[in-house]
Amino acid sequence: MTNLEEIVNAVKALPPEEQAELRRRLDALPGRPGELANDLNERAQRVLYEAGLLSEIKPPITDPRPYRRDPIKIKGKPLSETVIEERR
Repeated sequence: MTNLEEIVNAVKALPPEEQAELRRRLDALPGRPGELANDLNERAQRVLYEAGLLSEIKPPITDPRPYRRDPIKIKGKPLSETVIEERR
């Protein structure tokens, strides 16, 4: 068995909360894109959770496809133009 396989097996044996902590630590390793933003977001969520303002900390969205929506077609000029005209 390779060292990597041994590590994977050891991680599988960890309780879920320790696996989550390991994930957070791996994600915080230097050189990962968006590391600072992710770290700040995670810390902010943790503070809000500890203050009782969040009931849970959800994992980051990795697949945005379920959140995409098709635009609604309207008749006439674009809605953005209508909004700009009404603000004047």
